[in-house]
Amino acid sequence: MSDARTTIPIGRIDIHSHALPAIDDGCESIEETIEALTAVQGAGFVGSICTPHMASEVYPTITPQHVGVWVDQLRQQLHQRGLNYHLWAGGELRLFEGSIDWMKQNGVPTLADSRCVLLDFWVTRWARWINKTFTWLMSEGYQPIWAHPERMNFDDRKFEKYVRDMAREGVLLQGNFQCMTGEAGYHADQRIRRWLDEGLYSFLAMDMHRPLGLEGRLDGITMVETEYGRTALDTLTRDNPRRLIFGL
Repeated sequence: MSDARTTIPIGRIDIHSHALPAIDDGCESIEETIEALTAVQGAGFVGSICTPHMASEVYPTITPQHVGVWVDQLRQQLHQRGLNYHLWAGGELRLFEGSIDWMKQNGVPTLADSRCVLLDFWVTRWARWINKTFTWLMSEGYQPIWAHPERMNFDDRKFEKYVRDMAREGVLLQGNFQCMTGEAGYHADQRIRRWLDEGLYSFLAMDMHRPLGLEGRLDGITMVETEYGRTALDTLTRDNPRRLIFGL
């Protein structure tokens, strides 16, 4: 049973995590999940929202209903192994032209039983269905969260305008800590700092996959605190998740 509305200890909440073992391209085993979550917990996180990729062509069995079951199972496994760490169900929905129909059929993959929905998409030119999907979600009372827009390999010079337009229309932005280190490329490195300077982000997250990829993401936490201060880091990883997703 979900513990999304129980008392959550004060600390960071990772809203983007591929911790579920052997589900997508994240952790491959329960041992990797334990190793990765232990490291994240050591960085001050008290819980993670499990957001496996929901990309119908690549992972057709990953649906909101299945994720809820898998998170319950993982929660039990963590308890059995003595790891006191909170988990909630969610998803990272890969948008495509038929996303609205997919959600009508499979359900909207909200984060931790909230009205927030984590979304990504990978295109090289802006498409009309992007705005249409965001608009539909908001008209249905959902809050779209655009995952790591700084990572997009977008060849249109108007991309930054699109990002600001979406933010102005009510879409929340989530940045990746790894992009602070340059590991995700020059453009991601420059964009995340520029958009942090402008206050465009509502969240920063680990987007944790496997233990081997954690070092750079953990380094990114330190870099945000060094460059932007502890208050900004706490706002984007502790206060905003509690307020905007959990309503606390």
